[in-house]
Amino acid sequence: FVFDSLTVIMLVVVTFVSALVHLYSTGYMEGDPHVPRFMSYLSLFTFFMVMLVTADNFIQMFLGWEGVGLCSYLLITFWFTRV
Repeated sequence: FVFDSLTVIMLVVVTFVSALVHLYSTGYMEGDPHVPRFMSYLSLFTFFMVMLVTADNFIQMFLGWEGVGLCSYLLITFWFTRV
């Protein structure tokens, strides 16, 4: 993993925005029976975003990129129900 000045700035931005989203989500999801699953998707998204930002080679970057895509899909389809 690489920690140069650009990486540190991006880590601060990613963790700050992620913290705000987590705080907002705790109030927004209050009363929902599936809060643990939603929060795990959100935390996994943050993990893969940090992995993407700190990637040292293309394989780590690819895994971070694909993880962010997977978690985005899981978060977007969280409330999807078939009719």
